[in-house]
Amino acid sequence: MNFYLCKSKIITPLFMGGANQQPELRTQSINGLLRWWFRIAGGSIEDEKRLFGWAGEKSNQGLVRIFIKDFDNLQKEQFSKAFDNEGRVRQDRGINYIGFSLDQRFKKEQDKPRRWYIKENQSFEIKISFHPKSTEDDIKKFFCALWLTFNFGNFGSRGRRGFGSIMIEKIEENGKDITNNCFGLDFVPSEDLKDWIEKNLKTIKEILVHPSPRKDIPYLFDNNNFEIYQIQKGNFTKYNNWINQVQQGRQGRYLKNYWSGNNINAWYELLDFMGFLLMAYRSYRNPDYNNAKNILQNRRLNDPLFERAIFGLPLNFYFSSLKRGDSVHLRQGNETLRRASPLIMKIIQSRNNYEGLFIVMKSKFMPQNSRLTFSHINVNLPNNIWNALDDFISSLQSANLIRRIYP
Repeated sequence: MNFYLCKSKIITPLFMGGANQQPELRTQSINGLLRWWFRIAGGSIEDEKRLFGWAGEKSNQGLVRIFIKDFDNLQKEQFSKAFDNEGRVRQDRGINYIGFSLDQRFKKEQDKPRRWYIKENQSFEIKISFHPKSTEDDIKKFFCALWLTFNFGNFGSRGRRGFGSIMIEKIEENGKDITNNCFGLDFVPSEDLKDWIEKNLKTIKEILVHPSPRKDIPYLFDNNNFEIYQIQKGNFTKYNNWINQVQQGRQGRYLKNYWSGNNINAWYELLDFMGFLLMAYRSYRNPDYNNAKNILQNRRLNDPLFERAIFGLPLNFYFSSLKRGDSVHLRQGNETLRRASPLIMKIIQSRNNYEGLFIVMKSKFMPQNSRLTFSHINVNLPNNIWNALDDFISSLQSANLIRRIYP
């Protein structure tokens, strides 16, 4: 039986746990993400069943086993939003926006739910074993999924918003360090992220031989629907000009148009800035804002559009002037569905530097015979359902706040 030992480091707070939401590193969750990224890469269904197992007819356990070491030694902490001197939630912090559900307080003294998490900047080990029937081809394909999961994905709650980033610092095969050449894959990011990503994805495509897209999910090698953008840290002060452009004509008491940070080098600063960019772009954005308010005031609309729904569902609105709110939901028959955001925030560590990525993954968003509703009214996405997401990315590019590094 082949064994590999992966030294792993938590980069951003990790909110992974069981039904009671107590912090826990769960092998089931890790396996689920490995399987999902294998699908994103176009790995075959046969290989997926062979590697990760199958619970349907002719079920099998799969060739790979994952064991987590040193979990009990990891420190846990309760998450807290940032508050001002008067104990109110700060409106100039992106962390508060993307982590809103992790600490549900609006004032510091409130007794509302707060999630516990596994603290960042801690290391643990993952032991990976393969069944004796595993071939070298099986092992190589598994490590493709491992590379994608840890370098593009995040783990646990709010993973699409940058929490739960984990990197693999070192891989050993029988005591031999293979981190920088694990079947042709380099697991530690280099300073030139563009070159590093391109080389590794080229290797993954070669290992999978003939990857092909699965139905209704994103596909890694579709140049039109899978894109990666890097935050241009040296240009972050240009956000003021960007805000003036994207928020032109908007007004409101709580318009998010100011960020209190003065640097974006550490992981917290980067994630806070990225969260702020998304918050500022969406703040009071029309037609969503006006349509939601008009519907809650019982005003009839011909074709109420909610472009922001493409960032993920449900989509919540609350109007303090009306003391009312509601949510945009995706419904199929009597069932209410959720939709993960096609925009992933990713913080990675390159030696001693932190870098921020926006990863765009487009696929079928609404299943057949489904509909969007808001306050019991049927509403719609625009004809170009990706309009808000595309505009968000292109506006940041035009302001030189991000650059495209893949493809």
